[in-house]
Amino acid sequence: MEATSDWQIGKSLSDRMKYMLNNQLMCDVTFNVGADKTPIMAHKNMLASASPVFYSMFEGPLAEKGTVDIADIEPEYFNMILQFIYTDTITVDSNNVRNLLYGSEKYMLQLLKDECCAFLTSNVNVDQACVVLQTAYDFNMEDLKTKVLNFIFENGSGFLDSKDFLQFSAGCLKSLLNSDKLRCKEENIYEQMLKWGQQKCKENSLPATDVNVRECLGDLLYLIRFPVMRPQYFTEEVSCKDLLTSTEIIKVYQHFNEKTTDIFPSNKRSFKIKIERCQVNKTSSWSCGGPDDCVDFKTSLNAKLFSIFLFGSKTYSGTYNVKINIVCSSFIVGTTQTTFMSSAGQEVYEIMLTLPVNILRNKQYTIQLNCTGPLTFSGKSYIQNITNEEGLSINFLPPSLQSQNGTSEVKGQIQGLVFDS
Repeated sequence: MEATSDWQIGKSLSDRMKYMLNNQLMCDVTFNVGADKTPIMAHKNMLASASPVFYSMFEGPLAEKGTVDIADIEPEYFNMILQFIYTDTITVDSNNVRNLLYGSEKYMLQLLKDECCAFLTSNVNVDQACVVLQTAYDFNMEDLKTKVLNFIFENGSGFLDSKDFLQFSAGCLKSLLNSDKLRCKEENIYEQMLKWGQQKCKENSLPATDVNVRECLGDLLYLIRFPVMRPQYFTEEVSCKDLLTSTEIIKVYQHFNEKTTDIFPSNKRSFKIKIERCQVNKTSSWSCGGPDDCVDFKTSLNAKLFSIFLFGSKTYSGTYNVKINIVCSSFIVGTTQTTFMSSAGQEVYEIMLTLPVNILRNKQYTIQLNCTGPLTFSGKSYIQNITNEEGLSINFLPPSLQSQNGTSEVKGQIQGLVFDS
């Protein structure tokens, strides 16, 4: 391809290299890329300077002669890799990250792998957690794997509902199901594993019978903690299927009657328990001008207080300043001081405590909230005594500290609490 006159003048090194690549000036190697063997030309010295693999390919007694076939990378992504080698710049996104990671590993391009890792790390959220974890698992990205596992362990119930959960490999699922930190009810895990097994049946052109689902689950079946399920749920949803053998079903029932099973894990996972003390009243508002809002509570069981739910605003998008103290017997036993960004119309926000607070059964605690910002939603139909299905009872009581902004056991801010079982 003919070059524009004086294309070197006033250009940076990366601009000149990119120009030579894009216009195929003085190229000395041709790659046949992808299934269609698309010809792509480049410069041996540039590739060798970036990659030990390319250096070995072009230098020494076993150096490649003539064209080089690359069947395992599509032209679109090979061109992206070349652009990065020539310019040190690239735009990584969810559509290209796996292919770029594959290329970075194949050609030992550590800087490209770092770019991909940075993109994945910035996308550790409920929507993308499954994809990021599987990618980290496939490409042995241990630091990223640890980060996304910790995120999933804190947000287990959210990631279970992701459509990408069904695309997990068995090995990736094993790393999740083995952990006591997965914050999910075992019933929810079981239901999603059933869907995963049914999906594998479909991929293998098998009818999704209980027997075939069991076969597809393989050893993963023995990571589901049937003994910690509610007995009624196990009876109605599990024992009536052919997923477990008669011996396995008997073993689970024996565990319900205090005879430990030697087939399935029986230690309970930790998970969040969300307690909502009221509904959102969309037609009224609550002032957040600065005075404290307080309410007291007791629990029937020992637990850890993880976070507090506060009302959002109907019309305001912007910042609220929040300070929360958890007080017991005149001592502050937990706290957080933070800001949160409100989006107009979002009803509630979860505010994490700096550290979870150990709550002792039948001991009275005060939530002392100071929130400054525009008017928020308020609540209605406040409930003073709440018992959830795990047997945790919460009793909301009149505040023992001065609640200058008017919150009490029957009105005000503090829509709910989240406990860590």
